[in-house]
Amino acid sequence: MTSPDAPTEADVRQALREVLDPEIGESILDLGLIQRIEISPQGVHVVLIPTSATCPMGELLVEDSIKAVQRYWPDRVAVSVVFGWNATWDRYNMSPELQRRFGW
Repeated sequence: MTSPDAPTEADVRQALREVLDPEIGESILDLGLIQRIEISPQGVHVVLIPTSATCPMGELLVEDSIKAVQRYWPDRVAVSVVFGWNATWDRYNMSPELQRRFGW
């Protein structure tokens, strides 16, 4: 992490790398579930891409993502995480390494 006071987008991505999809056991970053990260004076806002409209672990992913970012900037940065329902996830969102591991 580059700054103890104000996170950068790279910092937030690194924090989110620790969040694992509970069904697959892979990082939400490598799975390509992060649609957007916005950083402002008000805090950090993360938009996730759901893998399906009925994602049974959606709330857990949101909670884990908030905790991951807050772990690095407790009490200094407000964090919100939501699902963006205007984007569709597919296998091409995943990192090349993860695509290879899954045989794509």
